[in-house]
Amino acid sequence: MARFCIHCGRQLPMGAGFCTHCGFAVSSGKADSSGTERRDRVLGTKGDRGGRRLLVLALWAVAAILVGGVFLLSLPKRGNPVIDAEPVVTSGIAYPESGQPMVDVQTTVANGKINVSFDEVTSKKFVAFSYFTKTRTVALLAYVSGEGKVVTAVSMCEPCNSRRFHIKGETLVCNACGSTWELDNLQSISGACGKYPPDVLPNTVVGQEVQIDESLVAGWQPRI
Repeated sequence: MARFCIHCGRQLPMGAGFCTHCGFAVSSGKADSSGTERRDRVLGTKGDRGGRRLLVLALWAVAAILVGGVFLLSLPKRGNPVIDAEPVVTSGIAYPESGQPMVDVQTTVANGKINVSFDEVTSKKFVAFSYFTKTRTVALLAYVSGEGKVVTAVSMCEPCNSRRFHIKGETLVCNACGSTWELDNLQSISGACGKYPPDVLPNTVVGQEVQIDESLVAGWQPRI
């Protein structure tokens, strides 16, 4: 007498203990684990579930990489836009770990420009100079970065009111409070005054002079 699978309705071979179409264990009426394995062998589906799991994991990994990339791109870039815009004008300088002090130099003011000798900046490495008005004196500094750019700035650590610094390796250090900044971009490293590095001023190297617009210095105001 013909027998039919109670699960899918297909006719069963004589003496079959499971359906060759759906794998249902007809002998016990339950799809036990052995029946499942036999069904996988008959239908050729064994391992498909593992493949699907791998596909899902791969898709999740791709999504995580994309999300991580978007997050990294959204982070603020480390740097100083004024320094970033300055051209490389000489070879970079490696400063001693023992400390490079500031050297005072003289400047001239002409045609709306504050001029400091390019040779003095490159030979003395880290120079200090001043701009005088009728009511105040603005301390300034200039140094050659490790990238070979001339960096000019107001020589003031505003929170502690210090006007003197030194360079130690790749770090600018305030002489008064000890706050430190990365030399190439003046990003804060440590110290209570870290948010207020020397305020960078754009400059132009013309011939043998480093020039700063006089109006920028005359109109400069402390940030705090």
